[in-house]
Amino acid sequence: MKYFYIFVLLCTSLVAQDKKWGWAAHNYINEHAVDYLPSGMSFFKDHRDFLQQHSQDPDRDQLPGYYHYIDIDYYPEFFTGTLPHNLDSLTMLYDLSIVENNGIIPWIIEKWTDSLSISMATGDWNDVWQIAAELGHYVADSHQPLHLTINYNGQLTDNDGIHSRYETSMINPYLSQLPLSQSRGIYWPNVINSVFLYIEEIYPYVDNILIADDLASAQDPNYGETYYTILWQELEQVTTISIQKSIINLASLWRTAWENAGSPSPLSVQSNDYNPETTYLANNYPNPFNPRTIINYELANTNDVELSIYNLLGQKVATLVSEKQNIGFHQVEWDASGFASGVYYYRIEAGEVMDVKKMMLLR
Repeated sequence: MKYFYIFVLLCTSLVAQDKKWGWAAHNYINEHAVDYLPSGMSFFKDHRDFLQQHSQDPDRDQLPGYYHYIDIDYYPEFFTGTLPHNLDSLTMLYDLSIVENNGIIPWIIEKWTDSLSISMATGDWNDVWQIAAELGHYVADSHQPLHLTINYNGQLTDNDGIHSRYETSMINPYLSQLPLSQSRGIYWPNVINSVFLYIEEIYPYVDNILIADDLASAQDPNYGETYYTILWQELEQVTTISIQKSIINLASLWRTAWENAGSPSPLSVQSNDYNPETTYLANNYPNPFNPRTIINYELANTNDVELSIYNLLGQKVATLVSEKQNIGFHQVEWDASGFASGVYYYRIEAGEVMDVKKMMLLR
């Protein structure tokens, strides 16, 4: 089994709980992802320690090892751009046992993101933090290039043991020195497609790692200080990119789950002192809907607020809010009973802020 921070001894795959890229890198990724969320999700910072401390839980539980990787190069369709992103479609091409044996981490990330969104929408905040922490683990796993290849331990190219040397021994001394990205987490309209997109970006680094291992071991076949100095010199850039992408993409998945849930906030019911930094209009939830949907928004200042619904012709068909409202979190339900199916827009005006989002009523 291939875990993100597991090494393989000799020619047998063994789980080594003390050999993790690990647990240090998992902690690092979960810890920093909270800083790349929109201001409406600032409450994630209050749970930074929990998210960090529980980032390794999937390496301790009893769930299958194939949750942690995908041998993407097993599939010739990956190289032709025809690999199905739908798990059911893939299992129509390959037996389920083959698919599982080659790892299913993209769909685990999709499943955990959906579960996170449901827990947010239903207000199960204890579950939210646990699922968010575990999601971070799988996202980190999928950004480790050697978790994307059949040749995960260099066993096919005389690079035996590279898995542990790369993800644990090499990275740990440099982890705290890595520069952080200036990007931000964004909303992903299609989670599984976005996951496969970054897998396509990370996978080519497999060759970089194997070439660097050949170069370093030629100079120091005993894998001493010289070996790791050369390995880091050769792989610093691709490793930094992989870690940075992992942090940003985790923030994007947390944000996507949150916006799909209607952008709820535990602070909205637990605290009267929640003061958002910016006025923010969330995606409605559910969407599409029939016939009711929830719209959440946050006000950075006390303002006159108008929240209205418009049809495709730009005609106002309903006004949900028209009053002065205080700073903080607000929620309103639109009951679209009596309205025809189709696309509608909802618009908020609050002081100098105006924002519009789209939703769909399906009957």
